Amino acid sequence: MPKLKSSRVRFENEEFEPERPLKKARTHSVATEQSLWAKSCSHRLGILPSGNLLLANSEQRQNIRPGGLGLFNLLPDSVLLLLLSTFDATNLYTLAGVSRAFFAYATHEALWKDLYVSRAEGVLDSWDGSWRYTYLRRFGGLSEKPTEGIRTPGLFSDELFQPALCSKTSLRPYFFPHPTRSRSTILKHRRADLDTDTFKDLYARTSKPVLITGALDTWPAYSTDLWSMEMLERRFEGVTFRAEALDCPFRVYNQYVQDCDEEDSPLYLFDSRFVEKTGGIMGDEYTPPETFGRDFFELLGPERPDYRWLVRPARSGSTFHKDPNGTSAWNAVISGSKGWVLFPPETAPPGVYTNDDESEVTSPLSIPEWFLTYFDVAWETYGPHAKRSENRGKMIIGVCGPGEVVYVPSGWWHLVVNLEESIAVTQNFVSENEVGITIPSGTRTYSTHHSLPSQLSNVLRFMNDKPDQISGFKSSLPPEEICVRFVKALQLAAPTPFQRASADFANKARSVARKRSVWDSLASPENERVVSGSAEGASRTSAFTFGFLVDDDDDDEEIGI
Repeated sequence: MPKLKSSRVRFENEEFEPERPLKKARTHSVATEQSLWAKSCSHRLGILPSGNLLLANSEQRQNIRPGGLGLFNLLPDSVLLLLLSTFDATNLYTLAGVSRAFFAYATHEALWKDLYVSRAEGVLDSWDGSWRYTYLRRFGGLSEKPTEGIRTPGLFSDELFQPALCSKTSLRPYFFPHPTRSRSTILKHRRADLDTDTFKDLYARTSKPVLITGALDTWPAYSTDLWSMEMLERRFEGVTFRAEALDCPFRVYNQYVQDCDEEDSPLYLFDSRFVEKTGGIMGDEYTPPETFGRDFFELLGPERPDYRWLVRPARSGSTFHKDPNGTSAWNAVISGSKGWVLFPPETAPPGVYTNDDESEVTSPLSIPEWFLTYFDVAWETYGPHAKRSENRGKMIIGVCGPGEVVYVPSGWWHLVVNLEESIAVTQNFVSENEVGITIPSGTRTYSTHHSLPSQLSNVLRFMNDKPDQISGFKSSLPPEEICVRFVKALQLAAPTPFQRASADFANKARSVARKRSVWDSLASPENERVVSGSAEGASRTSAFTFGFLVDDDDDDEEIGI
């Protein structure tokens, strides 16, 4: 197993040794660039990483934690911050006046962000430069004291320093290690040379991500300034958009974007209802590329799950995840640029841990943390020059610029980050083009063979096998009923694709039956059942199943999925 490496935060007075001269000049590696950046970054209060405590024998670097915290000094930082997270705003505000050390902990931005979100009822109606000031000025009740000049030199804490490091870490060198050349391994294809059949053969059926260039020339959102920051704020002045847990107008969100330098994970404007909120106007200004084929979730009409999002700003993004409900996705950049890191379905990215059915995912708290800690080992283990041939090329990275679209096949792990202030639109979809992924619990393999089940059949299997992971549906219907309605819609509006999906189920059922051991049959006889498609029948089983007839050379059989 490869040894994990992380970028080291240098001591404040540590000198960098000059590199030994070479015959040929070379640029700094990513690790060197980030070490230089880590040295130059600083915390607003003068807090240093805990390693600097080794140099705290001078008067200038006297450790203020023991005297400033008293008995609380016995608690490690993680426990102390967890304890402070249970305080209300009044107690936290009062504690900040006890000592300089307590001031540093009690003004930690993450604490005040949680307090604001818990009380704001989902609304951000103003921004005052920090979550603490925003909370105090909105909810009042606490007099504002002049604290701008307070500094806490002599406090050494990785927990408090980490957000400052992450907020000042440039991720661009990871994607552009050379000033004029990007580190790109994603396949690229010109839109003018990519029709539906070519896309299906080269990328959809082979489950390969691709970056499509020149894809948005016909979009008014791209070819005009309608989707510029200024125009969006002017056109939709009274509209609020969703930024994670908060709704805010573009005016307030723009204020936040321009003054959130201390945020290691800025609020990600990720609104699934931006078309409805703008009266359909923004929906008329872009068109889903026909290359990707028909989206079968359209058959559900207003009951379809969330599927399209408007995204921004710089440094924001999403940590490693798979798209919901077994869907594929496309992501189009209107302005700015987005960095992508992808891994195939069976390869969990370094630092990402899941349970067997991937219903629970554990990963670093922020995107910069993953890059600082895991990028180098990931690139060495799964990059194009990995030592083990079976891992070579599994890690795919690329940068999507204005007018370009990234296609993400069903089941692929991906991390996305805005390398600069960007506006993009993305949609999830399910079509018959893709081979999809194998869904049964515990399966971590994928294949590119054309005879594999279509993505449609695998989405149905996902909805059946993992009902607790179904997400984004606007109705309050139980997962069993959602699946039944989707099947009925397919039978009526897309009978041919549905029959092909039925055949896939029959083949899969025979394959599973052949692999089943005698012990499995004896130990779990309840699994050898055929259940009707009613919700009542589903309630008597551990997972919902429904049946339908399959036409083939054998007798008609009822297949449960």
